[in-house]
Amino acid sequence: MPLHFEPALQDTTVVTLARDGIGLVSAWMTVGIGVAFVVILIVLLLVLSELRFLSRTWSTFLDTTTDRSAPLVEHANNAARNLERITEVVRSEVDRFDGAVGEVAEDIGRASADVRRRVADLSALLDLAQSEAEGAVLDAAAAVRMLRQGTALVRGLGTAAEDGTEASAGPGEDS
Repeated sequence: MPLHFEPALQDTTVVTLARDGIGLVSAWMTVGIGVAFVVILIVLLLVLSELRFLSRTWSTFLDTTTDRSAPLVEHANNAARNLERITEVVRSEVDRFDGAVGEVAEDIGRASADVRRRVADLSALLDLAQSEAEGAVLDAAAAVRMLRQGTALVRGLGTAAEDGTEASAGPGEDS
């Protein structure tokens, strides 16, 4: 017994037109585009899965790098804080030194003015002492001259008395 049954009567008749070249190309293009879409979809899924794998790999790499670099970053931060502290100390010391130098400069300026004033006073004192010394020397010279004249006058009177004649020379006259 054959398993194939053929209907005795056909109810429906289907008529199909013969395919021309444009229809055939269009059908094959539709199949080609469908296949290209499926291939592109598969390639895109493969690329996305590869990107996901790369993303996980990079995330793992960045996490381990972050964990390994944390002590280095901490040391760098500590060094930066130490450098900042040293800079503050140096700045305060320089400011203090600058203040001290400013005070010393002011003190030297005041001392210099005092020295100039004292030198001027000393110069005036020396000028006064010199004029007083000159006056004293002139007075002493005048006194010695007067003494000589007086001695000469007394000698002249003494020699005239011995001779018996009086000298008529006065105190301001020379004999």
